[in-house]
Amino acid sequence: MTKEPDIALAVESATDKAPTSNLAVIVSGDGAVEDILQGDDISISPAHIDAMWPPALTERIRRNLRRTLRSRQFFSEDVKLDDRSQTNEFIYVAQGRDRVLLIVRDASQQASAVSRMQRLAYVDDVTELPNREFLLDELGQIVDEQRIKGGRAAVICIHIDEIEEHRNAFGLGQLQDILREIGSRMKLELRAPNVSGEPDPERRSVVSRMDYRQFAVVLPSIQGGEDAESVAERLTARLQEPILVNNTAIRIRACAGIALLPQDGNDAAALCENATAAMEDARSSDGSGVKFHSGTVKLRTLQRQDMELELRTALDRDEFDLNYLPVVEAATGRVKGVEALLRWPESIAGSQSTRKVISLAERTGLILPIGDWVLRTCCAQLRAWHDAGLEDLRLSINLSVQEFARTDLVDRIAGALATSGLQPHNIDVEITERLLCRDAVSGYEVCRALRSLGVGLVLDDYGIGACSLAELARSSVDTLKVDNTLVAQLGESERSRAACDAAISLAHALNLNVVAEGVETADQKKILTRLGADMLQGFLFSQPLPAGAVAPFIETRNV
Repeated sequence: MTKEPDIALAVESATDKAPTSNLAVIVSGDGAVEDILQGDDISISPAHIDAMWPPALTERIRRNLRRTLRSRQFFSEDVKLDDRSQTNEFIYVAQGRDRVLLIVRDASQQASAVSRMQRLAYVDDVTELPNREFLLDELGQIVDEQRIKGGRAAVICIHIDEIEEHRNAFGLGQLQDILREIGSRMKLELRAPNVSGEPDPERRSVVSRMDYRQFAVVLPSIQGGEDAESVAERLTARLQEPILVNNTAIRIRACAGIALLPQDGNDAAALCENATAAMEDARSSDGSGVKFHSGTVKLRTLQRQDMELELRTALDRDEFDLNYLPVVEAATGRVKGVEALLRWPESIAGSQSTRKVISLAERTGLILPIGDWVLRTCCAQLRAWHDAGLEDLRLSINLSVQEFARTDLVDRIAGALATSGLQPHNIDVEITERLLCRDAVSGYEVCRALRSLGVGLVLDDYGIGACSLAELARSSVDTLKVDNTLVAQLGESERSRAACDAAISLAHALNLNVVAEGVETADQKKILTRLGADMLQGFLFSQPLPAGAVAPFIETRNV
């Protein structure tokens, strides 16, 4: 058997530089250079190649020469040196049993053109992250590699909510700045994002922008699902930190879904599809913003579709109802108002939590016609109570995210008041801290319009959200409702008492009324009254009442 030659390329540049023009070298089986076809701008004589290229490249060329001698196959590759802008194409052509024609060709212009085309095809212009096509291509290669090795990989799909809500407050340029910041944060939180040529898959990652509000991350090599979960939680936490735009801190919500190779799919398309399904599950979940794909995800999707149909049917058949939770004056115990609470049809309420149903209604857009029904029904009912002699009774209505974002919100409320013959000061609109933060971005546009109409503005669930004191002070809110989680521990926790005391004192310092919700014990009532709460609400006074029971209850309490 012929001994494999110890290739030692015998080429040397008189200038000790690699050739800048085309070069062809014929190497014989014993390693000698038999002939050189050289460019016009450089003189090359047979000697040692080590003076022309770095040792690592020299060894790589030797391996490729051996490969070509063994296989007798044509082989080529592009090489770009780290310290040079020139790209060389190395072409290896077997000639006979022990001869290789090595052609070194300047391919810089071609490489530059290919690079430009790849950027157009595979890079998102706004974030400068790779796009969906790039990720699917990379993921396909990763799947093939891990399938051979029996390894594991993960795909994380991340959805960014509340981008659209800032469109009216900022121009396109600022929205793009937000997206660029999101892309930058993702890259900073990942290992070697989109670094090509990294031999160790555990030391790199792939991140891309899949569409307007969806990003995706591929972890090419993981030990188990907890590795992917840790990365997803770190990413979503980082993305939800405030983003400064025009000296205004805005917040987004990020939800992530995880699909694992091989259990959740054996090809790129299936993994992305299942990660997207898990992401949608996370968006509609009451709990964690990170969800794994599982066999039940598709089942839950079907269940949500069934629930959506039930909601539409119930709306068409007028099967919704309202209960009313009384609000009493702390000092006297007299009923001053009621809060309207939507009751779902029994077929839905018996199988799903209220928060999950509301989330589904918001995602499908059904919350808007449902909200219209609530507004009309509340106004008609309050009119009936006023006509029955309860002229001073106020009624509170909760607004959802989608309703708050409607441009015709104030006109809708004004229309319902006019139809029922109510005065605006008889109605309170309750919003969350999250909605107040959103309105702060646009200069409290919605809040000021509501106050100009004359309705009351209540900040619900205060103490558990992200509303800053500056936002609260500048807003048009006139009532603050202390969240029941602070009230619940009043009898056992000094810190809870201190928190309630601080919230009530702050509200009064801003000339706001205070409602404490979730009052269930006489001890809580006593403490809240002593701390200065103006109004109280909770099961200590009453369960939510059907409309027909409200007037008798008030007549009994207000004697």
